[in-house]
Amino acid sequence: MNSRFTIKHLTLMILMLGMAGIAVWSLLQDKRDLRPETVTPAATQRVTIVNGVTMVSLDAATQAQSGILTELLSAASYQPETVTYGSVLDLQPLIDLRVRYFSALADASMAQAMVAASRQEYERNRLLYQDNQNVSLKTYQATQAAYLSDQVKADTAALNAKSIQAAVRQQFGATLGRWALNSRSTEFARLLNREEVLLRVILPLDDGSAAPARIQIAANDSLRLPAYLVSPSPQSDPAIQGSAFIYRAAAPIATGTSIVAYLPTVRQTTRGILIPAGAVVWYGGQPWAYVQINPDRFGRYPMAQKFPMHGGFFVAQEFKPGERVVVSGAQLLLSEELRPQAGSSGSKDPEGD
Repeated sequence: MNSRFTIKHLTLMILMLGMAGIAVWSLLQDKRDLRPETVTPAATQRVTIVNGVTMVSLDAATQAQSGILTELLSAASYQPETVTYGSVLDLQPLIDLRVRYFSALADASMAQAMVAASRQEYERNRLLYQDNQNVSLKTYQATQAAYLSDQVKADTAALNAKSIQAAVRQQFGATLGRWALNSRSTEFARLLNREEVLLRVILPLDDGSAAPARIQIAANDSLRLPAYLVSPSPQSDPAIQGSAFIYRAAAPIATGTSIVAYLPTVRQTTRGILIPAGAVVWYGGQPWAYVQINPDRFGRYPMAQKFPMHGGFFVAQEFKPGERVVVSGAQLLLSEELRPQAGSSGSKDPEGD
C-alpha cells in the first residue's frame, strides 16, 4: 500500500515539475519576442524627379570630396547674328611666292650689277674706238654685245619679280601682297609664327553693305574668337554663294579647317543668361547644366537654343539671374545620376532620359 502511494506521489511531482518547466520556457520565449527590433532606416533616395526635372542629392561632405563648385548666374544680352561659313587658308602658296619674289629680286640686283659693269666696259671701248681706233672693231662690238645681253637679263629678272607681285595680288589681294613682299612686315611675321591665321569667309552681302571690320568665328565647336577684316578675297569658294573676304584671327586653327562666322546685325538685342562653359554637360545628345536648388540638391536643366559667347553660352530660357550653377564637378553629378541605385536592376541609358 505504501509503495503504491509513493510511486503515485512521485509521478505526480514529476508531472508538476514538467508543467512548471514548460511554463517558465514559454514565459521566457514571450519576453524574447516582445523585445523591440533594431530597424535600419532606408537610405535616402539620391536621384528623384520633381516636376519633370531630375534632381541629384549629395551631402556637403560628398560635394567637398568631389570638388563640386558653383557660380552665380548673371544676366547677359545677345544680339541676333547672321551665320555664314569659311575656312582657314593655306599660307604655303603665299610663302612660296614670297620666297620666289625675294629670289627674283636678288637675281635682278645681280643682273643690274652686271649691266653696270658691262656698260662701263662698253663705254670705255666705244670711246677708245672712236679715238683713232685705239681698240679693234671686234673688241668694241664684243663689249657692246655683252652690255646688251646683260641688259636683257636684267630686264627679264625685273619682269620676273613683277610677275610674282602680280601673282600674289591675283591670289591673295593687294593688302596681303604688301605684307608678304615686305621683308620687315610685322603683320606677315605673325602669320609665319602661327600667332595668327588667315580665314576666307563668304559673306551674304546681297544688299551691297560693307563687310564688317570685326566678326566672331568658331571652329571645332570651340568658343568664339574675334576675327578682323584684311581685305576682299580675289578668290572665292564655288560651293558657297556670296562675297569672299579675308580675315585674320589670333588662333592656332589647323589649315583647311571649316569655320563658322557670326556677323553682327542691327536688330534688337535679346536678354538672357550667360552659362559658363565649365557648367555644360552633354546627355542624350543635347547640352545641360546643373542648378543648385538647395545646399544638398541639384537639378539638371536643358540648355535649349544656346549661342556661343565669350566665356560660355547664351540662353534665354530655363535659367534665371542669381541662381547658382555647377561649374566644377558637373560631370560627376551626371555620373552620380546615372549610377544604379540600391535595389535597381540596371543602369540608365546614357543616350536618353
